[in-house]
Amino acid sequence: MTAIDVIYIEDDDIEAELFSMGLSTRGINVLHIPDAQPDSLLLLQNPSYATAKAVFIDFWIGVVSGLDVARSLRENGDARPFFLLTAGENPNPQVLKQLNITYLQKPANYNKIASAVTAL
Repeated sequence: MTAIDVIYIEDDDIEAELFSMGLSTRGINVLHIPDAQPDSLLLLQNPSYATAKAVFIDFWIGVVSGLDVARSLRENGDARPFFLLTAGENPNPQVLKQLNITYLQKPANYNKIASAVTAL
């Protein structure tokens, strides 16, 4: 079985590692981007990142909002499914709808995430 690649933009290396471990046994390979700096986001243009099926974004990536990152990616033509992960409350539902983002509460439910990804 070929693993499905997804991207996770997350500034906490431990969170990213847990996310990767939680999904690896479910046939999903996590490509981690550790911050939301322009140079880091250029990785999305590399072939392995460009073919990823979905983008998972932490709500706060350092001092940058995941919603701002999602907005920027959408404005630059990224039409992949986006998932916003946060331990906080549900962000503004209108903004989520406008940017076509699915909200997921931390801690991550890996079975639910894997089902959503494989449904793509």
